[in-house]
Amino acid sequence: MQIKEVIQFLEQNFPLQWQEDFDNCGVQCGDSSRKITGIVVCFDMSEAVIDEAIAKGANMVISHHPIIYKTGLKKIEPTDRMGRIIIKALENRILLYSMHTNIDSGKNGGNVLFAQKLGLKNLSVLSPKENQFHKLVVFVPSENSIFLKEALFKAGCGNIGNYSHCSFSCEGIGSFKPLSGSEPHIGKHNRIERVEEERIEMIFPKHKKRQVIETLYQNHPYEEPAFDIIAIENQNREVGLGRTGLLPNPMPAKDFIQYVKEKLNLESVRYSGNLNTEIKKVAVCGGGGASFVNDALAAEADAFITGDLKYHDFFIPDNKMLLIDIGHFEGEHFIREIIVSLLQENFNTFATHFTEVEIPVINRL
Repeated sequence: MQIKEVIQFLEQNFPLQWQEDFDNCGVQCGDSSRKITGIVVCFDMSEAVIDEAIAKGANMVISHHPIIYKTGLKKIEPTDRMGRIIIKALENRILLYSMHTNIDSGKNGGNVLFAQKLGLKNLSVLSPKENQFHKLVVFVPSENSIFLKEALFKAGCGNIGNYSHCSFSCEGIGSFKPLSGSEPHIGKHNRIERVEEERIEMIFPKHKKRQVIETLYQNHPYEEPAFDIIAIENQNREVGLGRTGLLPNPMPAKDFIQYVKEKLNLESVRYSGNLNTEIKKVAVCGGGGASFVNDALAAEADAFITGDLKYHDFFIPDNKMLLIDIGHFEGEHFIREIIVSLLQENFNTFATHFTEVEIPVINRL
């Protein structure tokens, strides 16, 4: 099995189109055509992790944070952390791959697991992604519409939330004239034909555009089917950063802070807000979620848990919401569990390992 087959599987579950504009998910360096020998999964790339992969005979390292990220990379030399890691990986024929905001935003990704670890129910996306859908409009002879729709559904069209096979159809008359050199399914050369047709509309995720178009050509009876692909601005309410949910039972704010520490195995947290309130609805965002404080307020959350908050961020809720900073690593490190479980459950021809050498870059005394 080649490395690129594993990558294809991962990106079917967490498409690169789900990443934020500033991000750099996917292959960082390496040759994906090589046969895979094993995988090490980590939070951050390091020389120690590369050494661990070498010792375990693994030629792929999957991290959460990209090694090439927000940098105007112009050269790679062993004079800094990034250069040393990339050079060591390339010298040892190890491919580096990252799953960052695409897995943060995913339907079964990091923020979902974050919420589940706190026992939250009735989850919804805190900041849904926009511009993730296209609409297909296609015209087909009425007698072929059912066959074509079924093929398009299998290709990923027509899924809206918890509903599948969603489409709209209306009937009309299509006209065309086959010219010399054409091979018409219906009609004769140089004669205008009028055919009872069905106009079909259905939505699909934009990352499946190529697959949808190929399916359309393979299953449409016409030599040259007429169709439109329209970009739409609808939010994808299943994909996006952060989640909100309800606690099984309301609890006082002071008890909730202790609850968070116990559930996430934390010794301390930073917080602001009124401890004489009751917490029922909770918002979470793994990593650095300062930009989503107002989203949590708009969602009427009683508490928002994230990391990397600055001093003045704690003033934003104005005592309308409990704001808790647990740290960046502490709100995301369990994403490694998702990646390892996904690979171990679906592949048995190579070993997938949790890194055994990684420690948080920031420590507390």
